[in-house]
Amino acid sequence: MSVVIFTGLSRYADPWHPVADTSAEIARVVRALGMEPDMRTDETPDALADLTGVDLLIVNSGRGNPDAPPRYDPAWQQSFDAVLAHAEAGSAVLAVHSAAAAFPEWPGWADIIGTGWTPGVSGHPEASLAVFEADPSAAHHPVFDGLTPLEGVTDRPVVVAYDERYWRMPVRTGNTPLLGHVTLGDWHVVGWSREGTRVYDGLGHDRRSYASAHRRRYLANEIRWLLRDRAALTIDEGEL
Repeated sequence: MSVVIFTGLSRYADPWHPVADTSAEIARVVRALGMEPDMRTDETPDALADLTGVDLLIVNSGRGNPDAPPRYDPAWQQSFDAVLAHAEAGSAVLAVHSAAAAFPEWPGWADIIGTGWTPGVSGHPEASLAVFEADPSAAHHPVFDGLTPLEGVTDRPVVVAYDERYWRMPVRTGNTPLLGHVTLGDWHVVGWSREGTRVYDGLGHDRRSYASAHRRRYLANEIRWLLRDRAALTIDEGEL
């Protein structure tokens, strides 16, 4: 199986997300599933121009300089075209945390993952130890294999992690809710799938999130589910 992890270290770096660290944690989970990821970065515009034979594209990136407007660079178009072709062919895509805001100059990315980031509207409370719950419609979804309810709190599987709780992001028609949280009395969805081949995962702000066995299991389950028609992946518990 071929897995690419794309990390925004330069053009798409932002001051808040240590994506080099979190991509290393994502790679650890991929390896626990018996695969060696192909690590790519935004330091060259053709980083994603060739996705031939790639089974899963994982994007772990921010939006770039928050004080500068998105700037289209035609050198990146070949990568955008390749990502779109990959998604339209039904190949798997997993967007992690700040990837909701990735590629802000390319509207096609938000269409692929079913969300975006609206400055001044989208946001989150301070990062904290938080409880994320399976959406009521998704309690038996395979992404929650091995995860259990929190007794006395909820009867649905939970992910407990030190993380940001994203909220108020635009959500596209066609998203299937997977994971959310209750904050200030409202339910906010922070994880969903689209067309059975794409997943947005709002967790994973920094290494504190990946210190949670719950979070690592949830990520591993997402990868296994996205690759379900291509391989039977067994989790190496010692590595996870």
